[in-house]
Amino acid sequence: MNNIKISIAILSYNHENFIEKAINSVLSQKLSYNYELLLYDDASTDKTQEILKNYYNKYPNIIKLFLFSENKGPVFRAYQIYQNCKGDYITWLDADDYWIYNSKLQIQLDFLEKNKNYCGAFHDAFIKTIEYSNNNLQAKLQSLSKYRYYSQFNKYEESYSPNLLITRNILPTASLVFRNKDFHDFFKKFRFQIFSFSWAFQLEIIKHGNFKYFNRCWSVYLDHENGLSKKYSNVKFTLNNINILKSLKKDKFYKNFKTDINNCILKEYECIVYDKITNKIVFKFMVNYLWFYLLTFLWTSLFYKYRWIKQTLKIK
Repeated sequence: MNNIKISIAILSYNHENFIEKAINSVLSQKLSYNYELLLYDDASTDKTQEILKNYYNKYPNIIKLFLFSENKGPVFRAYQIYQNCKGDYITWLDADDYWIYNSKLQIQLDFLEKNKNYCGAFHDAFIKTIEYSNNNLQAKLQSLSKYRYYSQFNKYEESYSPNLLITRNILPTASLVFRNKDFHDFFKKFRFQIFSFSWAFQLEIIKHGNFKYFNRCWSVYLDHENGLSKKYSNVKFTLNNINILKSLKKDKFYKNFKTDINNCILKEYECIVYDKITNKIVFKFMVNYLWFYLLTFLWTSLFYKYRWIKQTLKIK
């Protein structure tokens, strides 16, 4: 297929119960642009690969199929996906998520084609929770069942800027369409845990321009206990987020966002200084929390002091 406008990718691993809905939601899109659908399977042991083969046989001109016999993990496969995307734009969704509006891509692409200063466009998403097992306490603590959609616990603005993303206003992975840029260095240097990968990658993408936000729920995030994010504790998640934030302070683009970064690190520590299971304060995290509380206070004070001096002296 020539002149591919957008590459759509789905990464699966043992998703036989969900994958068809994800694929059908892509194939049902009413799109005036040429597209390709990349189906990647990371060595599933259930019937997922068989399902993918059936779709490939039905749509060989649209689908590119990548089946593997060795499990390498989502970050490794994400880099492979990126390397094989031929479109001017890229979007991907997890195999247990799906789109519910068949004109979503058309609207997002039309906007990005007319607004070159934006590097991506995203939208809100519904949250559908599947009942959790009573004995899976960790997954229950991380469940999003009290929410109906993402914007209930994230702050979005029509022109979504890097400082909003830094402060962990999470974008639904399946909602983002972004320009195909050179991201090779990001993948080669990525040394963090697999959880929060989407957030880290979005922090790299948004360096090229703001995201456009559409205040509509055009996709569904499936909240279930077998999801990747439910296999790791909140503490591991949070510490990984903190490491990602600390790395941003060494990035040239984010040098002017240190106040936002320190504030977010402080908030991340607030999430783990109190253990909800044992109802006890975790001393080692409290020490780090107090340190960043002091650091944030001093940095913010100096920042506003500098702005006051600059304004007073009318320094441009």
